[in-house]
Amino acid sequence: MSDPDWRSLPSLSALRAFETVARRGSFSAAARDLNVTHAAVAQHVRALETDVGAQLVQRNGRGLALTPAGRQLAGPMREGFSMLAQGVEALRQTEASRGVRATTTTFIVGALILPRLPDFWRTHPEIQISFVPGPCLAPVDFDGFDLGIRVGKPEDWPNLVATPLITCETVFVAAPALANSGRAPQDLPWITGGDDSDDERVLAEAGLDVSRLDIRDIGDQALEIQAAKRGIGAITATDIIVQKDLEEGSLVRLDLQHPDPAVYQVITPKGRLRPPVQRVIDWLREDLAS
Repeated sequence: MSDPDWRSLPSLSALRAFETVARRGSFSAAARDLNVTHAAVAQHVRALETDVGAQLVQRNGRGLALTPAGRQLAGPMREGFSMLAQGVEALRQTEASRGVRATTTTFIVGALILPRLPDFWRTHPEIQISFVPGPCLAPVDFDGFDLGIRVGKPEDWPNLVATPLITCETVFVAAPALANSGRAPQDLPWITGGDDSDDERVLAEAGLDVSRLDIRDIGDQALEIQAAKRGIGAITATDIIVQKDLEEGSLVRLDLQHPDPAVYQVITPKGRLRPPVQRVIDWLREDLAS
């Protein structure tokens, strides 16, 4: 099958109008199907007749009938549009059934999302969700993910859509023994998650002189809370992430304040989202806000 020469083909509107008239047998019925006026359908068909150089429809009593030229064109038109419709519907079904992949900050999955997943799957058993935790500053790669969850401000993602998910407080915590050692926050050792974390920026915004801190780069943000609970150093976190540890007493808050709230954002590409992705986002926003 040769490739179509789009420059020589009539307009899609004209072809669609003729195919509908040929199938429905009248300009009025075609106009209702296409949600346009009777005159617009007739104009498209007349333009197509001019383009192909042949009369395609003719009056037959109170209706229309195809001419021999019209019958010659109608068959390929019906087959072509039918194949197009089948292809579009097959793609829609594939996309509707494809799972949702989300890249998230390291701790939010375990602290907030996983405990709520059973309720979501009871309502939407057909939607599979997979979460890939990573550093908060890691970029969101939409070649592999449908959405991202990050802490920041909308302007941090100028070419994407940032939708607020939940607002938290940035807290500074340590194991009780370290917190009660009598040392000021400036004199404590601080654990950071390596180059992919923004811990040092947060500490500076809280008023500490980062250049004078005893920084202990543990290399992976996923280890920060466990290291803090063992007294290796203090850490920064959002209050919802360490809420359980604070309630249990394995971590305690330090006398240090951050001037701004921490806002978890759902990051998505611009444009229309697949329905399963939108349902996951709606669920996250409604459930975490309750």
